Amino acid sequence: MAASRPTLRSLAAEAGVSPMTVSLALRHSREVSVATRRRLQRLAARRGYRPDPTITKLMHHLRARVPARFKASICGLKQGWADERIRAGNYVLRLEHGLRERADALGYGLNVLDIDDYPAPGQLERVLLSRGIEGLVVMPLRCPCDLTALLDWQAFSTVSATPSLSAPKFHSVMPHHFENMLEACAELTRSGFRRIGLALTKDWDQRVHHRWSGGLAWHNLFGGRPPVAPFIDPQTGPNVTPQAFFAWIGAERPDVILCETHDRAAFSVMLKSLSARRRPVIATLNWPNPPATEGIDQRPERIGAVVIEVLAGMLTRGEKGVPALPNTTMIDGRWAVGRRWPGGK
Repeated sequence: MAASRPTLRSLAAEAGVSPMTVSLALRHSREVSVATRRRLQRLAARRGYRPDPTITKLMHHLRARVPARFKASICGLKQGWADERIRAGNYVLRLEHGLRERADALGYGLNVLDIDDYPAPGQLERVLLSRGIEGLVVMPLRCPCDLTALLDWQAFSTVSATPSLSAPKFHSVMPHHFENMLEACAELTRSGFRRIGLALTKDWDQRVHHRWSGGLAWHNLFGGRPPVAPFIDPQTGPNVTPQAFFAWIGAERPDVILCETHDRAAFSVMLKSLSARRRPVIATLNWPNPPATEGIDQRPERIGAVVIEVLAGMLTRGEKGVPALPNTTMIDGRWAVGRRWPGGK
């Protein structure tokens, strides 16, 4: 006769603990000591324990019928921006709004902490643990960086909402940068533009893993329009160098420029110094953006909502640490048209 399927009760009886202790241990809960968690997880693996999906679904249904209590168990990790006009582009603020709204709908509270406020080793981790934080969201960072040494990531369920996190590699949700660039080029082509340019700084291109410049390269090869070499400024930050930018416009003669600048004053000066005949239209890869007449809305609110949905599933399943095979969910943007900015045509 085949051996019966192991259950939480049978594992608990064998280990001399309660079924609830086994359940918490298999969900990596800190309510159970590390030694007990590991002992029970090894036992479950030896016995071939697998959760019953029907029971899991039933428990989720029962929990959903209970009014959610406010739980401050999710934290967004951000970095302050030296130039608040970058935040004024509103991508980070809109992302945070999407995170907060979906977290609230699922019964979670959301804290947001600036990692720069906790420079001492272990300081941020102690704060997170003292607040009962179990889930983390890595929000957009100032530049591509490695946060491996920031925390003991094994203690948390983590989802990244930015491609600027170079390590560790978590499950992530982010804009579909390559597809968004193709959509922008297609829309501008339909509007009659022939020479589509791209102006970015080097680190702004790196932070999206060159997906914007890659999308323009595809358009230059197969879009049926005269190719325009992109302007990739070697300086850091979102804003290009005026002198080099002017030289590029003179050499490539774009009639529309895709960019992600946030400095309205700088672009106003640059464009107004050009004659009307040479002055290109500005479109943005991060709409709305003051210098732009139209562009891609990356839908950060939707990205934030999906981040919380992924993270909530991980918390339910007790998935913590750095995944062996991280998954990326990409959210398509949409073309948006706003008021023409007086600095343009």
